[in-house]
Amino acid sequence: MNNKEEIKKAIFNMGGTKIAANKLWVSTSAISKWMRNGVIPNLDMATKVSEASGFTIDSLRPRFEQKFD
Repeated sequence: MNNKEEIKKAIFNMGGTKIAANKLWVSTSAISKWMRNGVIPNLDMATKVSEASGFTIDSLRPRFEQKFD
């Protein structure tokens, strides 16, 4: 499953865009942007979404794989 779907499901679990925005003290447009882009840019916000939604932080904000040559 891609990040967009994980974030959408997490926000839904929090009660929807408006309720999530109120809980996180951000605008509904910020929440919509996260869902549209498939990323929660702030690690602190991703942690709060994780705690409130029951999704793991890794599913909401996966780490980039470091590649060695």
